[in-house]
Amino acid sequence: MLGVTVSRDSTHSVHPLRKVRATDSIVDRDRRAFLKIAIAQGIAAPVALATLESPAHANPATVQQLATSPARKGAMRLSSPKIGDLHASGAIVRDFADPHLELLRLLREAAEIEHALMIQYLFCAFSLRKPYSDLAGYGSATADNMIGVAIQEMQHLSAVNRFLVALGSCPHLDRQDFPYEPDIYPFVFQLEPLSKAALAKYVYTEAPADVFNVSLAKNKEDKAFAERVLVELGAENKTNQVGSLYRSVLDMLSEIDGIPDGPLTSDEVAKWKEDLRRIMDEGETDHFNFFRDVFEARHPAFRGKTDVWSLSPTDAFYPSHDLTRNPTAYIGHPNQIEKPKALILAWLGNLHYWIALSTLDYAYRTGDDGALDHATAQMMTAIWPIAIELPQYQAGLPFDPLSMGYALGANPKQTKRIIAAFGREALNFATAIEHRLPENYDKKSTEDLIAYMRA
Repeated sequence: MLGVTVSRDSTHSVHPLRKVRATDSIVDRDRRAFLKIAIAQGIAAPVALATLESPAHANPATVQQLATSPARKGAMRLSSPKIGDLHASGAIVRDFADPHLELLRLLREAAEIEHALMIQYLFCAFSLRKPYSDLAGYGSATADNMIGVAIQEMQHLSAVNRFLVALGSCPHLDRQDFPYEPDIYPFVFQLEPLSKAALAKYVYTEAPADVFNVSLAKNKEDKAFAERVLVELGAENKTNQVGSLYRSVLDMLSEIDGIPDGPLTSDEVAKWKEDLRRIMDEGETDHFNFFRDVFEARHPAFRGKTDVWSLSPTDAFYPSHDLTRNPTAYIGHPNQIEKPKALILAWLGNLHYWIALSTLDYAYRTGDDGALDHATAQMMTAIWPIAIELPQYQAGLPFDPLSMGYALGANPKQTKRIIAAFGREALNFATAIEHRLPENYDKKSTEDLIAYMRA
């Protein structure tokens, strides 16, 4: 997206690598208004910016004409031509005039967000104390526990990647460490134990549009809930929800529908729209309701204890362990896990996480369903037992990103060879720390994966 890296004084602090929109750097009020309205009409930001080379496009009469003209497909949903700052609108600024390119960009952003949400939810789930195991979950893809919601996010990640491949692109399994795209990503990525502050971010992210517009609350209870969440968010209060991204994706699908020689047929467009609406409904209904119940301490796992979030995090009855935020198993990096027993387990967990992701990448590229089964086995029989074990050392699984990425080979044969090498790396390391392995850790799943990749 168009943007520049800036620093601001303490009264307007931003993340040091957060981008500022091109509109912010234009001093002339009329030209800035023209650009904002053009972008709001669904015109790609670079195209709108290019028109400013012609002074005729930036006079007040032209601005008013553009503001009252019909919006093109993909335009922002704004209720008035009197547009304020684009960040405050919660709108997603379009980068590319070509709807196929814009669709690919948005889907890659969606994949990053789904991945990031998945591992943040998993970190929270594994941070929970044993009395709250019903809230943590047991591995079923249901929206009434943390692991279940995380698994559904994994399913969303899978759907988005399959869609990318269907569009002729490649899978995307990286994740964002912080919001490079402030108009899309709703909050700064953070691995942290479950808390009221974390829940405020999650319930806000999954919410339907306008839930936190207090003036539109349906009743006193909804109004009070929205106010409590906004207070809890404080400085992290953002204007974006995941649903807004998928609505933009649906707009792009409408634009490419019927294009001669386009990437999808009309039937394929209809099928993918249905899948995306299911993802939106799962988030804006099931996930939102789940996180609201947990935020308000109404989940059955609390057994009527409505004051649990008022306890000190060090209290034995507080739902989660007080784990280090944003841990890493990379030695010498900030927030490195200090306890050696935890560090070696976290590194093994990373190896299995990377194996799972690279195996998923291979599976999406090739359509190899057998590889999907092996990726799932890595999660259930290796990653899960390690993640459950780590909190006893006041640590959580770091889910560190792999600098090599997850598309490991130049072709399927080379990819399988490298995945097998990662499998051997994990297997040899597990053998070396045999006396530290969790009881339910299963080497056989990795042995089976190596054999599969060698075949």
